[in-house]
Amino acid sequence: MPTKKFYIFFFVCFASFSQLVCAKTDINKTELTVEADESLEWFEKEKYYMAKGNVILKKDGVTLKANIVKADYVFENGENILKKIIAKEKVLLTKGNTKATGQYMTYNLENKIAKISGSFQTFSSPSGYIESKKIIIFDDLKNIAEAEGDVKIILSNKTIIYADKIKANFEPTDKTLKTAVATGNVIIENKDKGRKSKADLGVYNSNNEIVKLTGNVIIINQKSKVSGSKGITNLKTGISNILGDSKKKKRVKGTFSPVKK
Repeated sequence: MPTKKFYIFFFVCFASFSQLVCAKTDINKTELTVEADESLEWFEKEKYYMAKGNVILKKDGVTLKANIVKADYVFENGENILKKIIAKEKVLLTKGNTKATGQYMTYNLENKIAKISGSFQTFSSPSGYIESKKIIIFDDLKNIAEAEGDVKIILSNKTIIYADKIKANFEPTDKTLKTAVATGNVIIENKDKGRKSKADLGVYNSNNEIVKLTGNVIIINQKSKVSGSKGITNLKTGISNILGDSKKKKRVKGTFSPVKK
C-alpha cells in the first residue's frame, strides 16, 4: 500500500519545482545573464530576444540550459518587461540539488505557470524522482501541480508509483499538501518487500491521512492477493481494508499462499 513518504515527496517535489521556475518572477528586477554558441539576437519590432546554440541562462541561482531560448517582452514605463520564456531542445533547469529536464519548456511570468512537455521529461530532488511522457505543470497561483502521460515516481524507500495522471493541491499560505489524486492504471509497487497495489483511482486527504483506492482494487503482499471494488488505508494506523460492492454484486476475494523462508 502507499506510504506517507510518497505524498510528502510529491509535495516537496513540486514545491521545489515551483521555487526552481518561479525564481524568474522577479526577472526584471535583478541581473540576468545569457550565453550562447551561435547567436544572441534582439527582435525589437516583434518584441522578443532569441539565443541559439548551447544557451546558458542564469539568474538568482537558477540555471537554464537549452539549444534555443526565446524571451517575449512588452515595453512598459520606459523599459522592456519579460512576459514569457520558451526553451527548446535538451532543456535542463537546475537550482541547487533539484533538476528538471525535457524537450520543451514554457514559463509565463504573469500567471506563474511552468510547463515542461515532450516525449520524455523528468524532475528530481533529494526526496525522489518523477518522470512523464507528456507534460509536467506547476501553477503557482492556483497552487496546483500536475503530471500526465505514463507518470512514474520513484521514492527514496524504493517504492514506485505509476499512473496515467497525478494531480496535487496545496495550501496557498504554507504550500502544505491538501490532496493528491492519481488516476488511470494506478500501481504502487515495492519490489524489495514484494508488495503491489492496483486501482483505477487513488486519493489522499491530508486532513485524516486516509488513502482511498477505487475501481478494480488489487492488493498483493508477497504471494497473497486480495481484490475488491474499494480499498482504504489509514496512514496513521497502517491498517488497510478491502471492500466489495453489494449493489454491483462484486464480492471481496482473497488468495493467501504460504511464504517459503
